[in-house]
Amino acid sequence: MAKREILILSSWYPTKHHPFLGNFVARNAQLLNQHYNVTVINTIPSDTISKLSLKDEQNLGYREIQVTHPRGKYGYSKHYWQKKALKQAFLEINRIDLVIGHILLPKALQFTLAKKKFKAPLILVEHGSYYRAELRKKWHYLHEIMLRYTRKKISEVVAVSSFLVQNIKHDFPKHDIKVIGNHIDTSTFILGEHKPSKRTNFLHISTLDPSTKNPQGILDACKLLHENKIDFHLTIVCDEDYSKWEEIVVSKGLREHIHFAGPLEWTDLVPFYQQSDAFILNSDYESFSIVLAEAWATGTPVISPPVGIAHELNPELGIQTKKNNSESLKTAMQTMIETKFNYSQHQLREHAMQFSEQAILNQWTQLIDKYVK
Repeated sequence: MAKREILILSSWYPTKHHPFLGNFVARNAQLLNQHYNVTVINTIPSDTISKLSLKDEQNLGYREIQVTHPRGKYGYSKHYWQKKALKQAFLEINRIDLVIGHILLPKALQFTLAKKKFKAPLILVEHGSYYRAELRKKWHYLHEIMLRYTRKKISEVVAVSSFLVQNIKHDFPKHDIKVIGNHIDTSTFILGEHKPSKRTNFLHISTLDPSTKNPQGILDACKLLHENKIDFHLTIVCDEDYSKWEEIVVSKGLREHIHFAGPLEWTDLVPFYQQSDAFILNSDYESFSIVLAEAWATGTPVISPPVGIAHELNPELGIQTKKNNSESLKTAMQTMIETKFNYSQHQLREHAMQFSEQAILNQWTQLIDKYVK
């Protein structure tokens, strides 16, 4: 039997100028391509072109159709060019058995157009944080219309964590929301030979976006430790420009405690995890947080507020902190310094295996095969 044809569309997806935006969608496409023929369509607005430009190539084993189009100046023209770009991509495809749309906003209408074009079931996979109460009330009325229209067309809703389900269930009252997490490469993120040192080593990996990752809170906690004359070291890995944060570290007198690295390739992160005594997350919100799963896979305990897959953190996996509370983070770091050898690397890794490629692929094939037998 020929492989089934899966089409993936996404509101977030990596591009030349934003290589890390929605990279988990690209990894999902690569994973599903092991069992199905996967095609990804990505439409990209541009201010420098006046007509459509199409690229059709293989990316990590799956097919990627990229259509760059004029951005358009106003709402109607923007919609016109987006729709035209999508239809141009459709011309390159013969058959689709299932459409998977990642992240409802802002490209929800593309998902429904694909469903109509190929007469295929539509699965929505949600990763976004915009359903939480403080952001949900700020939605534009057009987003409300998109939601109401699209959810009538959706066969299945998937959330990447049970934590996210709590935020989106009110908007999908007629759907039984399924949880399928993001996957990690457990053959790359493995246990390593940890060399104990007197100095406790912490690790943080993020974009350092102040609106979500709360890096200022991490530096404030480090300042409190320094003032208490507690010895520690923190490595911060970031793919964005971190020069501003380096200046803040110097101004706080923390240069001997904190250093920065990055950007790095995905596989280059592994030794950073392996040589750390604990991983620090300090986000105000996470729908999943793949860095937590990677930390556990390398046998590294975590310090995290109740977000994403750490929303109910078992003490055997790390220490839970209060959101947006530097004193709480400082206390957790101090506790980790005193108890860092109390964690079982093998138990941490065993917990992470629920997010392995095979475990997540099995969940996806069970779901997809309901619709494309």
